[in-house]
Amino acid sequence: MGDQFIVNELDELNRAVASGDSYAQAFIGLAYVHGDKGLQISMQKAFDFAKESASKDHWLGEFVMGFLARFPPYGPDPEKVKYHYLKSFQDPDGSMVKAAAEGDPIAAYALAEIFTSDEVRPTLVPDLQIASEYYEISASAGYQPASVQFALMKLHAVIDSGMGIKRDLKKGIELLENATLFKLPAAHHYLGRSYFEGIGVEPDKELALVHFRAAADRGFAISQLTVADFYAHGVSGPPKLDLALRYAKLALIQEEEKALAKIAEYEEMKNPSNSPLENQTLSMVPTPEQNIVPPAPPTLDQINLPPGPRINNKENSNRLPSVYLSRTSKNEKEVGVKKTGDSNPYDQFQVDNLNFDATKLRNLAKGNYWGREMPVNFEKAYSLFLRSSEEGDAESARYLGMMFMQGKGVTKNPQKALYWFGLAAERGDSLANSNLARLRTALGK
Repeated sequence: MGDQFIVNELDELNRAVASGDSYAQAFIGLAYVHGDKGLQISMQKAFDFAKESASKDHWLGEFVMGFLARFPPYGPDPEKVKYHYLKSFQDPDGSMVKAAAEGDPIAAYALAEIFTSDEVRPTLVPDLQIASEYYEISASAGYQPASVQFALMKLHAVIDSGMGIKRDLKKGIELLENATLFKLPAAHHYLGRSYFEGIGVEPDKELALVHFRAAADRGFAISQLTVADFYAHGVSGPPKLDLALRYAKLALIQEEEKALAKIAEYEEMKNPSNSPLENQTLSMVPTPEQNIVPPAPPTLDQINLPPGPRINNKENSNRLPSVYLSRTSKNEKEVGVKKTGDSNPYDQFQVDNLNFDATKLRNLAKGNYWGREMPVNFEKAYSLFLRSSEEGDAESARYLGMMFMQGKGVTKNPQKALYWFGLAAERGDSLANSNLARLRTALGK
């Protein structure tokens, strides 16, 4: 029964693992996924333990293998999720279902996760009402990862009220606060998000950062990227680019591509050129008189969600809202974008008719890229950087590499990013050299 592993100390659990107990092996794998039992999150260790358990055909080992296939570095891989989840659920002896029926909180949690999964269609039809019931059973038995998932259902209207799951902000916050007492990273992350957006609590960006950092310091990659942006853009204090870089580099372990993009962005912010345009706008902290929309953490389309209920009992998946969702329009999500009504002093010009030299083209491109003295316009920035690069400008080539690496104004394409970083490096751009090395490492080249 899984409840013994919930209450056991880590030393006892390790002894069971060392004895070859396949349930204990899978459970400690799940603990490494969640940062449970005071462990630092490690997807590699989680995979090793889950694989060992699954090799003995234990249902929990198969479940953890499927769970890992949902996220980097082993996913997202829907086919593997489906394979392992169904193998776990359809165990010939019905072990998982029987264990859940007998009150095993870990089996209840696993069933809840499976019933939030779109990947198992059409063999199984996801059902959030069933999932909610199993999350509640598991949470009531003290399994904190289930408490976090149940809290999210209480905090967010993810399904129809007629299905029996009511929104309860107070209960949701209570569940998260209790889970933070067990130092569960996901609990800190979602409590940070609640303070960031004012969900069930008064908005407080400083408290949000406290909880995001608690999750980040325990290996929660999404929080590491969030904390990086907090420090880079001065969300709750003055910008601290060294700290931003530190947390972005921590996220390289699980979110390599996204972390690389952030590192390149922060290094660019840390090393502005000495052009007149840059000198006028070095500060990344907007002031009220500048009439600028405050910076926001990254958006949902930039970062994958951590574990959470993922369907709305309809045909299409509808994950829970993320802390990264901004209430601003698409063009206002970038740092330094001016509010509607501000005009671009260069709008009167057509890019094809500009007769500026490479430096002027590059500075104008950077103005459009960063939203400095004009609204953000990645498409125009791309055209201008291209024009400047054609004139031999190294920095413009590096910016084109960044745009292709991050998918800003263009379709994300690591190979094209390699080309432009390589060209910029050949032209003597030192930052392009470091970006090129990181990207080559990430791509295994």
